[in-house]
Amino acid sequence: MYEKKKKGIFTEKKPENKTSEKNDELKALVAEYVKEALEEAKSDWDKDFEEKIASEREDAIKLASMSKDERAKFEIEKREKDFESERQQYISERAEFEAAKELEAQNLPVAFARMVADSDKDVMLENISVFKKEYMKAIEAGLSGRLKGSLPRISKEKQDDADPFLNGLGM
Repeated sequence: MYEKKKKGIFTEKKPENKTSEKNDELKALVAEYVKEALEEAKSDWDKDFEEKIASEREDAIKLASMSKDERAKFEIEKREKDFESERQQYISERAEFEAAKELEAQNLPVAFARMVADSDKDVMLENISVFKKEYMKAIEAGLSGRLKGSLPRISKEKQDDADPFLNGLGM
């Protein structure tokens, strides 16, 4: 071993840095948070899935007791109900998108798109104009509050009407 060390072939292992210990602690902490988040999400998914199964079972029990015509009518109503809910969701998403575009065009925060969105474009534009007025008032009030302070002191010396700089220029 001494000969290898002498020749430079043998290298001793250096003790690990404290940064690697901190990294391990950080990794463990992140892994714990991720695990908790996944468990919460999984419980939500399971709950939604169980609710869906329960509603499907109820529908199956209803369908079993119905005649052929009643089943067809029930399925049509269910499809119409599902279609209408998807349609309403699409309309609200589209209105929110249009509101976000308009807010961006007027240099307003896009985060407020959901608040001013409406399926009727005229109502949406009216909502945006009201929002803009109130938003600008709030900004102005905040700025005036921050800029309040004492007035600058004015010198009590008599000011000469003749400015030496301007006199030097011949004015």
